[in-house]
Amino acid sequence: MKWIKVAAGGLVLVAVGAAGTAAAALHGTPDPVTTGRSWVPPGVAGTSVTSSPAAVPPPSASASPSSSRTTGTPAGNPYAAGAVIADITVDPGPDPVFARDADLRRTETYTYRFSTVGDHRLAPGTFAFPYDVTTGALKARLAERKADLAAATGIALYLTGGTALGDADLRALQGVHRDLGLTNLSRLYVYNLRTVAGGNECTPSSGLACAGQTARGGTFPYLWFNGWWDTWVKHLVLDDLIDVPDGAFSNHTFTDVSLRAARSIGVMAFGHGPRARLSVLYLPSVRTIARDAFRRNQYLTKVNLPRATTIADFAFDDASRLRYLTALQLERIGRNALNDSHALVSVNLPNLRYMGINCFDLNHALTGLRLPALTELDKNAIIRFDNLRWLYAPRLSTARHDSITSNPKLNAVHLPKIVHLGPRALAGNPALTRINLGDQPPRQDSDVFAGTDQATIYHTGTAAAWAGFVPAGNPSLPIRARSYESR
Repeated sequence: MKWIKVAAGGLVLVAVGAAGTAAAALHGTPDPVTTGRSWVPPGVAGTSVTSSPAAVPPPSASASPSSSRTTGTPAGNPYAAGAVIADITVDPGPDPVFARDADLRRTETYTYRFSTVGDHRLAPGTFAFPYDVTTGALKARLAERKADLAAATGIALYLTGGTALGDADLRALQGVHRDLGLTNLSRLYVYNLRTVAGGNECTPSSGLACAGQTARGGTFPYLWFNGWWDTWVKHLVLDDLIDVPDGAFSNHTFTDVSLRAARSIGVMAFGHGPRARLSVLYLPSVRTIARDAFRRNQYLTKVNLPRATTIADFAFDDASRLRYLTALQLERIGRNALNDSHALVSVNLPNLRYMGINCFDLNHALTGLRLPALTELDKNAIIRFDNLRWLYAPRLSTARHDSITSNPKLNAVHLPKIVHLGPRALAGNPALTRINLGDQPPRQDSDVFAGTDQATIYHTGTAAAWAGFVPAGNPSLPIRARSYESR
């Protein structure tokens, strides 16, 4: 086996054996099956690169996400800062930013196939080699290549003989910078890796050095030790990995992550990353995200989950810089999943059916919430939004305790299918002037409308159907019949 340096810091592997000879520059042509129409090297274009090849223009070619807050008049863009929606009965459609921004509109699919050196275009300076996992000797193989690794900025490992790394091999990869005194490495690619070890929870009885250590906030979950703490890896590509186990990368410091095949993200898998500069998260194949999975990843600004159906409790708790979330197939989002989302500007959740307790909290930036498929809103779900002006939820049937409460600038809500309003469900909204209900008066608990003194309740039913309805907590609110779309 021979390594030859080429231009721009690349390397060529010439491997001679029973299988023949293979040679490829590390910055050669990508595999069209796995890369799509265009490709951006992970870590090369800045911290916004979070996945391998994207079938969209690079982020630099897209409009700035913040432009949706500054362009057009409020009437033209209901998501603009300070906008008052022209007609709450008409579906406003998603925020234009989700079609305009390259990171947010990506939806490509990924199909695994076995790959070898030369099948992917890698960042210049990456040292690539195949490794037979049946030997269990990765530490020795890395030591043999010390001179080449000293000049490299990344490692690309192509597994043969299996699809997992043994514990000793994983430790060798995680600690190669210490073992060999390497100071330039920052990128890691591992291909044909289908499974990876999870972490060990730092419970008081764990016997680990981290025993009893917890992440701040929420339910203060225990940290998980996994060997990646203070790792040399800033740019991680594990595009063939099927599932990310519990605690696998807890307490990480990654700048970008590419997991194109991953279907699930486990409990605290990336939880507690306050020092990680991970800013854009794109997980094209993920269906489920477990509790606390990305809690305290405080540099996240954009999250794109095109195939996720479930986000569990506290999953993005304390992602305090998060501005945009899109999840086209999401059906359930758990309690406190977006807690402390101070900076969240807009969400795109067209299929969301259930929103959990305290899902959003301490939000200062959202102007409008479009939730066209929502049927159940749990306790305190939309509460104390400083700048929320409108809520469009045409299929909402149940709004529980304090679910749309204490929003000082909320002006209009559209709830034509509402069946049950829990205690104080629409209370304490002093600027609310229009409440659209449906054909039949909803069942209501105590003080539903208390402190919402400027509102008029509109409905599409008959006078007879609404004759006995008295707004709970605010009996003098006017009630008017009005013709509008209630489907």
